[in-house]
Amino acid sequence: MKTMNYVKICMLCVFTLLLTACGKDDNDNSMDARLCRTWIEEYTEDNITYTHQLIFTQAGYSGQELKKKYDHTTSTANTETRDFTWKWKDSSMECLVLSYGAGEIKYLENVWIREHYLNGKLGGEWIMMTDANYMK
Repeated sequence: MKTMNYVKICMLCVFTLLLTACGKDDNDNSMDARLCRTWIEEYTEDNITYTHQLIFTQAGYSGQELKKKYDHTTSTANTETRDFTWKWKDSSMECLVLSYGAGEIKYLENVWIREHYLNGKLGGEWIMMTDANYMK
């Protein structure tokens, strides 16, 4: 009888652990979770490679924008990095407000996040970015 109770308790513990394993971290498909990663766009034009990177984190709803320009003819690079905080403009989750501080704000409008792609209009320019981990 005591063995049967012990088995029931063990089975209950295993079942409880299995339920918690399917929690937010493993299966979170919210817009925040889908957004919070490193996005990158890279192209070459006239022997210059342009890299644009956006990093979104849920911790403090912060992020970083990196723009890099590499001139292949002179082997010179110019990099600009800026920190920002972000929030959704409203509950439709189609527009992000990026605040760079000192009153400077950019909008990422028409946000469309697919499995490995982020599209939208950032500060008036259309962007199509790829998940940096997907590119490896």
